[in-house]
Amino acid sequence: MERQYIGIDIGGTNIRLGPVNKEGEVGDLLYLSTKEYASWGDLLIKLISVIREMELDRIKALGIAVAGGVLISKGIMSYSPHIKWLNEVPIEESLVKATGLPVFLENDANAVTYGEWMCGAGKGFSSIICLTLGSGVGGGIILNKDLYRGEHGLGGEIGHMCVQPNGRLCRCGKKGCLEAYSSASALSAIYRERNQNGKADYQLNAVQIYERAIAGEELAVDVFTTFGEHLGIAIANLVNVLSVHHYVITGGVSRAWELFFDPLEKAMEANLFNPHRGMVKVFQGQLGDKAGVMGVARLAADYLELAD
Repeated sequence: MERQYIGIDIGGTNIRLGPVNKEGEVGDLLYLSTKEYASWGDLLIKLISVIREMELDRIKALGIAVAGGVLISKGIMSYSPHIKWLNEVPIEESLVKATGLPVFLENDANAVTYGEWMCGAGKGFSSIICLTLGSGVGGGIILNKDLYRGEHGLGGEIGHMCVQPNGRLCRCGKKGCLEAYSSASALSAIYRERNQNGKADYQLNAVQIYERAIAGEELAVDVFTTFGEHLGIAIANLVNVLSVHHYVITGGVSRAWELFFDPLEKAMEANLFNPHRGMVKVFQGQLGDKAGVMGVARLAADYLELAD
């Protein structure tokens, strides 16, 4: 029986894991809530239990993606504003000891980017940039068919690009980050700040705001316009610096495509250096929840091949 890889995608809201074969086909996903775990030790116990149910002798390696800056050489996440109990934890080492399997650690947005490039909306392009829109904003960069990590492996943190000097406060502590304008948490916060109807709508989440926008509520539509405009500015900046013309947008909030894409495109074209205008293509991701699981499993497979 064919041995498989296991992809584990730990995001700020959800955890997804499942088997992936060498062709990149993903089996049934298991979903967990990140908020149910208060420490890596708690989550590790659960992961070990699930992995053992999958039969260790059928598993070739584990790929684990986490929402934060990853130091691949050390097998740790250096910092995450979303899952602080994972900061500086020896994730890779503890999983190796617990399972006896090879383990490869990667940033979650890099994993999604790799998945979409291999089998999704970015397939066939030599260079793409992917933006993942969820509780935060992640980013991944493929340059000339290689995943670009930058010095120390911390490249691609597009969510912390400044798109509004002295703007809204981001959870990372800086002001004006893309994440403070174009994430699910930003949608809720901006809607609350602009709402003049008191506390009744204080706790609206991104899905509820989306439903209001679809129903024609002006405030909700306006919030999604702000969301798209700042994405467009960020993409234009990336084009102007890197001359990459193909972009993939994924994550839960990407499902609101019809509400933010037009403002995104207008802001992007307005901020592009003239020679790039009319050349940039922005696609919606194709792999959905499977992108990170598939991408990090494929990266683990590639890592094993290189190690051999």
